[in-house]
Amino acid sequence: MKRVVLVGDPQQLGEIEAGGLFGALADRSEPIYLDQVIRHRHETDREGAKRIREGEGREALSLYRSEERVIVAPNAEARREAMVRDWQEAFAGGEDALMVAKRNADVEKLNELARATMQEQGRVGSEQIEVGGNAFAAGDQVITRVNDRALDVYNRERWTVAEVNPADRTVVLSGIDSPRQVEVGADYLSRTNPYGDAPAMEHAYAVTTYCAQGTTVDRAYVMADPSMDKQEFYVAASRSREETYLYATPEIQAQRDEYAPRSPYLREGLEHIAEATQRDGSQTAAHDEAQRFELSELSTPALVERRADLVRCGQEEGGRVARLREAGERVEQSRQNVAQAEARIAAAESGGRAAQKELPDLRRSYEWVSEGLANREREMAELPRPQADQAAMRSELDAVEQVLADRRAPQIAAARIEPPAYIVRELALLC
Repeated sequence: MKRVVLVGDPQQLGEIEAGGLFGALADRSEPIYLDQVIRHRHETDREGAKRIREGEGREALSLYRSEERVIVAPNAEARREAMVRDWQEAFAGGEDALMVAKRNADVEKLNELARATMQEQGRVGSEQIEVGGNAFAAGDQVITRVNDRALDVYNRERWTVAEVNPADRTVVLSGIDSPRQVEVGADYLSRTNPYGDAPAMEHAYAVTTYCAQGTTVDRAYVMADPSMDKQEFYVAASRSREETYLYATPEIQAQRDEYAPRSPYLREGLEHIAEATQRDGSQTAAHDEAQRFELSELSTPALVERRADLVRCGQEEGGRVARLREAGERVEQSRQNVAQAEARIAAAESGGRAAQKELPDLRRSYEWVSEGLANREREMAELPRPQADQAAMRSELDAVEQVLADRRAPQIAAARIEPPAYIVRELALLC
């Protein structure tokens, strides 16, 4: 008999192209969950990452803020400077520190600032080699972007540059994620990643969220961007052994300032980040997408009615499952009682005269627990069995909820931009 075991986390970043199958399989089966976090050494980081994963991003953000782990800068430039300053302090102290951002453009700017700091402090060598338009020297922290089995070098691995030879165009790399040393030459350095045209080697003081997935560091400095989703925040917030820090800016409309006053609908605080931490960006399997398409043909009242039917059916099926489970537990307890009674009889039969005197009582006890077992087995056999596929019902309910949420989103956005008269009137009465 052959068995396929799938291991993964559907709440992390999904596939680059079509995906969603792993999550769909997990929803339709009874997976085994590993729920003990061993990477983080601090409860704040364990609880924060867990809450983001479970869709409680607002609570996670409040937790980070209560521990002074959220830095709010007035603008994007100040945010980058704060990230590099804090990263440099940890990095100079010998810690494995990493900055994480969603966009390549932000990663490039962070790497430029970080490397300039490294040069000012004399932490990189004078001999340099150019790859993909960037200079690299001994002491630089880099990430490889091209797989090469012969060299034992793979995409998204982090390294420290040990030596550079500009004449031969060779670089000696010492592994950060795994303790080994390799030498790459001109052939490797001239290649690009086939899926995104990234050069074979890039600076890795800062990396994208995708590149950070699978990496473990001492401290992580995360650029909290409102364009991120729950999965991206979860990956970024779960990289550190020690502490994770989030860097944000207030909600802004930079383009609007050029032609109009500040919008009255901009929110104070970090509500725009809180919304992002709870935005589900997971991919949908083709089967589920087809199901959503079919449901999208229904009217909103019909969808609401279907949701109520699914919830009611789910509660009924859940009740049947719970009653069967409880009955099964009672049957199992009765079987243990019977086994114990049989063991006591066997011990008395092989014992002395005094023990054998107890046999009549032991046999009566055995008959009593055996009758109890028969009654409980009969009760369990008479219970109604689940009639519907609960996994399929959950899948359809999720699809209905998503279609309804997609229909609500434009209405909510419109109400925020131009509140209906009745909302304005009610708010006026409260003031």
